[in-house]
Amino acid sequence: MDDSIIGTCAECGSEFLKSKSKMEELCPECAYWLYGYENCKHIFKAGKCTICLWDGSKSDYIKSLSSEF
Repeated sequence: MDDSIIGTCAECGSEFLKSKSKMEELCPECAYWLYGYENCKHIFKAGKCTICLWDGSKSDYIKSLSSEF
């Protein structure tokens, strides 16, 4: 896979590097919360993760899951 292909997460709407996610249509954050895949070790700069490009967006459903922990 081309390491520079950018996708849009079907759950939260954030852009993400497809090479950094285990799922084709989900950013690493949503793949983690929905399916238990390993999450990115986010490092934020200028509002985006420098590793996977996630912008910190969360759907209402992901917010409800993550607020439980």
